[in-house]
Amino acid sequence: MASTASSSRFERLLDAAFATGTLTAIATGGALLGLGWREGEVGRVFRLAGRGLLERLGVTSSAAPLTSDALRYLHPLVIATSWGVALALLVLPLRGIVRPVAALLVAAVYVTLAAEMLPAPLRIGYAVTASVPGAVPIGAALALALLGGGWLYATDEER
Repeated sequence: MASTASSSRFERLLDAAFATGTLTAIATGGALLGLGWREGEVGRVFRLAGRGLLERLGVTSSAAPLTSDALRYLHPLVIATSWGVALALLVLPLRGIVRPVAALLVAAVYVTLAAEMLPAPLRIGYAVTASVPGAVPIGAALALALLGGGWLYATDEER
């Protein structure tokens, strides 16, 4: 009986983590569009991600334009969702005021890592978010997604 309860709790955590990953993809996608808009081209971040990923593989984006287009939109979705799920698994099990504080702290740590250490393919926004001014909007969106995921998980815990 105890394993069923803990299994059910873990399944609820996973559901909330994947929902938080989806929120992260949505929130950071908006932040990436805003970063591009600030530079005068809304899709700039996505275009640079597609080009950069292909060039890492030794292919010019003009030689494979459809692959570049696919990568430019899939990369941020996959990376943001992955970060959202992973960080939600750390934050969501916490309770009380510790959960929102941890969400803000984890987002700040992500900004620091993105600006200092993470390789471009592991960053939300690829190379565009390699500096603090580029990473801060992503960190803010990540924090909001984690806070929203915490709210979803808290309402699910009440059932």
